[in-house]
This record gives sequence, C-alpha cells and structure tokens, in this order.
Amino acid sequence: MKRRTWLAVASAAALSSLLAPARAAAPYPNRPVRLIVPFLPGSSPDNTARALALELGQSLGQPLVVENMPGAGGIIGAGALKRAAADGYTLGILANTHVINVHMHRNMPYDPARDFTSIAAISGGPSVLVVPAAAPYKTASDLIAAMKREPGALNYGSGGKGSIAHLAVEALLHQTGARAVHIPYKGAPEIISAMLSGQTQFGMPVLATATHFLRTGQIRALAVSSSARSAYFPDIPTLAEALPPGFVIDNWSGLFAPARLPQELTRRLFEAVTELQRNGRLDALIKASSGELRLSASPAEFNAMVAAETVRYGKLIRQVGANTDAS
Repeated sequence: MKRRTWLAVASAAALSSLLAPARAAAPYPNRPVRLIVPFLPGSSPDNTARALALELGQSLGQPLVVENMPGAGGIIGAGALKRAAADGYTLGILANTHVINVHMHRNMPYDPARDFTSIAAISGGPSVLVVPAAAPYKTASDLIAAMKREPGALNYGSGGKGSIAHLAVEALLHQTGARAVHIPYKGAPEIISAMLSGQTQFGMPVLATATHFLRTGQIRALAVSSSARSAYFPDIPTLAEALPPGFVIDNWSGLFAPARLPQELTRRLFEAVTELQRNGRLDALIKASSGELRLSASPAEFNAMVAAETVRYGKLIRQVGANTDAS
C-alpha cells in the first residue's frame, strides 16, 4: 500500500473511532418507544396508556407505540416487559393486578418487585358495582339481598381470575356473606358486554371501563368502591355507605420498565410524566374516561407504594380466600 493511501485509510479509521462514541451517546430517545399494555383495548389501563402515549411522545420527541398484550390477568404482557432490554425503549403500563398476581398464582414467571423498575404512578379510580339498566336492583343492598335469597343464582363477570374486578366482588361477597358464580373473561370490557347479552347479572369493573355505558344509560351503577363519591357521578353512593363498617378498593396504574433501568433514564421519564401531570395535558385525557391522576413524589416513593400494595392485597386475598383454585 502506498504511503499516501495508508495515511488516508488511517485517518478515516481514526475519524470513525472518534465519531462512534458520539453516535452511541445520542440523546434518549432517538427512536420510537414501545409501550406494552397487558390488557385489552378499551380497558382502564389501555385508556391511560393511550393518553400517556400521545402526550409523553410529544414531550420526548419520539412516538410511544402502544402494544396490547392481554391474557392471564396481565402476566403475559408483564412477562414480555420483564424480558425486554433495560434501555428505555420498552416501557409498560401495569395496574393493581401486577401486585395481586403474585398472591394468586403459585408459579409466577417474574417477581413484581425484583424484575421491574417503578417509574411513576399515572392514574386510578374506584371500581363500580353495576347491573343492566333493566335489572330490578336499585341499590347495592337490593342486589346483596337477592344473592342471599338464592345463593349462586346470579353470575358476575370479571377480566379473569385475579383481576381487580374478580377480587372486588369476592371481597364484597365475603363481607356480606352472599354467594354468586364467577365467570372469568379475557378482559375488563367483556364484563359489560356479558351483562348486556344476559350472560351475567352484575359486575364490578373499574369506573373508567363502565363510564360510556353509564352515560348512555345501558347499565346502572349501584355503588363505587372509593372512600368518597366520584366527582364524575356524585349521585352514586359508596359501598362504604351501604356496607358499614366500610368497603374501599382503590385502583391504580403506573409506568414501569424492566429491572435495572439506568437511574438517569428513570429520572428523565419520571420528570417528563410529572410535568405532564402538572400542566394538565394528561389530566384532561384521563378525565375523559372518568379516571383520576395519581401522583408520586419520586420513583422511590412510587416503588414504596407498590411494595405496600403488594402486602395489602396479599392480606385481602387471604381474608376472602380468593386464589387460582377459587371460582
């Protein structure tokens, strides 16, 4: 090789080696971000994910692509999130079932604390006890009395064993001594369609799932599971009012990543979400389906809340006797 040619090649190689680190250090994100939702389209976590994807994508300068992966009460989608690279390009919206499943299944494919990075709480809201609009039950007490008169005569639907809709009804039955037959479906939206087709007589989905059907008069709400009445439906009483000494189940969803997401990315995502919550852009979209913002002061605080919820739901599941072998 001639000396001039050799120098040209060497110079090109040196320049390439200098540029390589610059390319590797391109600011995050420099390509679309995958957002896994372990639930059906139309579910409360899906509504949250789509609201977040729209606003957070604009904030970060790259689209967030929602990918629904329903099944097994959220385990399939959460498992895919666990297996993804911890580089910030695969995130997930997980909900209460994330901490419920570990108590419901003996052989979980992941640990809800060890295998994920908790980033930020996003939204939540109560569950709502609902019946078809033509049902004879006007109050929660009416429905409970009917179940006691004819134990096992009424069916209720849920988004699957271990879903919050399943656990909420089982807790209600346990507290009142009533009996009903559980019919699990693939996802929360089917709770409503099953009632409207006559397969079931009542259900307890998250309020966001039921909002459209309440506003169109297709179903009737008997009570909400929160400690206070919903701002969206203030005429609906709480179950705590109907069932002393109280009955409260509050739902939440949040943004998660695979374990060991770098701290700088965790902080970047948390701050971006928090800014959207502060400026109201995310709030308006979540309110459209009767959702409520959930705030956390830091990723560490959200992680502590998830840990506390894991303990709380474990206690509740033991109390009501709900498990994978239960109906």
